[in-house]
Amino acid sequence: MQEKSMPASNTGIMRATHLLQLPQEMLTEIIMYLPPAEKSKVRATCSLFKDLVDQPVVWQKSTIVLRRISAFNAEFWDVLRKRKITSVEVKEIGLKQWQKLLRFMPGLLDVTVDSLWSEELLQGLQLLTDLQKLHLKTCSNLSERSVIREVVHFQHLTHLLLCGITFLSGSELIRIACLQNLHTLSLHTVQKDLPEKALEYVLFHLPKLRELSLSYILSKEHFLLCLSLPDRHPIPYSSEESPPVPKLQLHTLALRQTGYNLLSERFLDQLSTIHTLTVCYIKDFLLHSVDVFGQVLKNLPKLTELNLLWISNLDMFVDNIPSSLVKLSVIGTKLSNSALSCLSDKSWKLREMDLTLSYGFDEKTLKQFPHLFPLLTRLCLSGFVLTDNILLSLAKMESLQELDVTGGTNLTKEAIQNFRITTDCRVHLLVERHSVSSKCDCLWST
Repeated sequence: MQEKSMPASNTGIMRATHLLQLPQEMLTEIIMYLPPAEKSKVRATCSLFKDLVDQPVVWQKSTIVLRRISAFNAEFWDVLRKRKITSVEVKEIGLKQWQKLLRFMPGLLDVTVDSLWSEELLQGLQLLTDLQKLHLKTCSNLSERSVIREVVHFQHLTHLLLCGITFLSGSELIRIACLQNLHTLSLHTVQKDLPEKALEYVLFHLPKLRELSLSYILSKEHFLLCLSLPDRHPIPYSSEESPPVPKLQLHTLALRQTGYNLLSERFLDQLSTIHTLTVCYIKDFLLHSVDVFGQVLKNLPKLTELNLLWISNLDMFVDNIPSSLVKLSVIGTKLSNSALSCLSDKSWKLREMDLTLSYGFDEKTLKQFPHLFPLLTRLCLSGFVLTDNILLSLAKMESLQELDVTGGTNLTKEAIQNFRITTDCRVHLLVERHSVSSKCDCLWST
């Protein structure tokens, strides 16, 4: 006898019942993979899911973005406290709301603030006694003395990112050296050079420092003196302080708008441990730095990631790119067909390549990518006007997992569909970008 089909509403009830019968540990694991908006929808369905979503384990790797704090009531703060949120990014805030945030969430470990516009806001941070990561995106409204005076209270800090700060003297900068647990340091100044000797002192007195990002650090006449440990240290240190480390152990170095001269051969020994190098907006880069930078690239045996942003031309030092490279980003930079061919021969281990807004190569070379870069798993051609034929040629890249062709594309729906059929939908194809990131103008964020 043929079974009667159940009404759609009853079928939904049965599915929900079966879902609720799953072990709570399994439901929690599923919820952890959901984005915040979806977690909120699940939370609103029933009391069971409300309790599951509010578990601290679900939010332990999440950063809560707070835009208009004045709109939040006591129940909101209680929920955040129940979830034991430890990471927040604050977009807009007044003094009273800021004080409420710190009072309700004293266990915060990671704080990002878009703008600190008063010393009272800055002083409020002292309530966060266990703070480990601090990112101040705009410090230009506060004096360097005020910022550093508060920051040095946090002896547990592992990440310190100060953007838009102006160092007028080395005496304040030197105080950062007392943060002995720093792993990541980012100093992005406003139109003023960082005091070189003070910066040198700081770098060689942070034994755990592995990631460094700097901008506006040099004038036309100077090199990166901060990476050359002198025979006699220019700034005496007391017996209570630790002596300077003999050699930096940087894994990541990012340089932005650093003047005429980038690096010098005498600093290669200090850079030999670098895995990731980012260079952005180097003024008169080709005229003054290309030979030195080529030497630098040749002497970075552990380099696996290279990011070049707005550097005019890659051709002049493509021969020096090491074979150890796995990830390459060339943003807004000219590179010719021959440069890509040379890159294919030199860096055969490449797995990821980003050519956003880059130019100088043609469609013929793009069609050869399956042969030139057979191991690529991710390729970004954002801003390049692709044709249907190029897209179908890229479908032949057997290792490809993600292809970004957002912006400036002229692809037909038929070509996109054929690409997905040809690749059996194994490649995540990005054709349009739905949201724009609101990150600050930093080389990395927390």
